[in-house]
Amino acid sequence: MEYIWIGFGFIVIFIFIIIAVQFYFNQLKKKRKMDIISVFTKACELKNITEYQLDFVRKDTHDFYFEDEQNIFYVKIIFNLGNQEICVNNAIKWQLRRRGAQNTTNFVENIEPLMRLDLQSNIKKQHKLFIIYPGARALLKVINECEMVFIYPDTDVYGAQIMTYQMLEENPLLLDV
Repeated sequence: MEYIWIGFGFIVIFIFIIIAVQFYFNQLKKKRKMDIISVFTKACELKNITEYQLDFVRKDTHDFYFEDEQNIFYVKIIFNLGNQEICVNNAIKWQLRRRGAQNTTNFVENIEPLMRLDLQSNIKKQHKLFIIYPGARALLKVINECEMVFIYPDTDVYGAQIMTYQMLEENPLLLDV
């Protein structure tokens, strides 16, 4: 009888731990979402833009949709909690590298849908924006077999922009809203 109570106690503790972990990760997701909304809101305030639409969406192509009088942004969030280096090998293959190791084969997932998104010619300027959350040790783009360059906020990366959340938090004016 005593072992039944001990087993029951372990089950209750295990269930409590699972619930606590789920709660923690849900809070992190909410924080990330609010952080991105905050950056766009600050950029609009600094540029005196009052009419805009910012929506959190759950699509393969993008996570956020932003529209003002002149621009449309399709925003994809790339989570990089390990602060790894991101190396853009080509439009749809982005490599995560630790401490400059070139032989790692970890790739960023879910890049292709937004990169292949056909932006219709429209009256408004359309942007593909990847935000690395919270940051990256370095953002690099492969030019050829022997050469790489750093990616800056104004660098065209196969028709898209790549910025870290940390950059945007420090300077929301980097967003071309």
